[in-house]
Amino acid sequence: MILSCVIADSSLELQGQYAVALSRAPNLRLKETVTSGGELEDCLQRGNAHLVLLDIFLREWGGLNSLRQARIRYPRVDWLVLSSGDDPNIVRGCICLGVFDYLIKPFSTERLERALSAYYQYHQGLTQRTNPWRQKELDLITGLKGRFSSGLDEYPKGIQVKLLERLRACMEERDKPMSASTAGSYVGISRSTARRYLEYLADSGQATVEYDISSVGRPVKLYRLIL
Repeated sequence: MILSCVIADSSLELQGQYAVALSRAPNLRLKETVTSGGELEDCLQRGNAHLVLLDIFLREWGGLNSLRQARIRYPRVDWLVLSSGDDPNIVRGCICLGVFDYLIKPFSTERLERALSAYYQYHQGLTQRTNPWRQKELDLITGLKGRFSSGLDEYPKGIQVKLLERLRACMEERDKPMSASTAGSYVGISRSTARRYLEYLADSGQATVEYDISSVGRPVKLYRLIL
């Protein structure tokens, strides 16, 4: 599923930087860029927006009050605030209003890309779920919010976020159990590398494991992404 994003920042230069980060994010696309609160309201009224990348000090935008009203009018829209951290009350207010993440300017492109990746996993985990929840799986999804609050790596050594996202996208598109060999051929990596990533998904509760015993020899381990 492709999610539509809106960039709401009065700086055209920053809009361009954010657009580049979005272009690198699998399954996210830029719907529109706006430079004022009025333009943002018009955009949201047209619908089909999943995520807004918002500067809380956007021109003609009423700060926390406007965000609060937008959360009421557009309950299915999520918010990623990219703004100053000078006012602790603003930061706290945004978090209390349920924004997915708050990035303090200036921040690195890598930090933004990681937040976008986490948001996609969070959105898909909540909206595409059809099976009953288990606590471990729900903890994984809800834990994506604020996962990057520290500067520490959130993935084990040897796990690259972009490659992991490519593998997840492949598993989601096929929507059936995959072996390490099959996954590796689709993504363009070795079977051992694919197995390491698939085991990470299984250990973190993002994939289930089953065995194919139909063929002669040892059972083949299969992985299915949890949606």
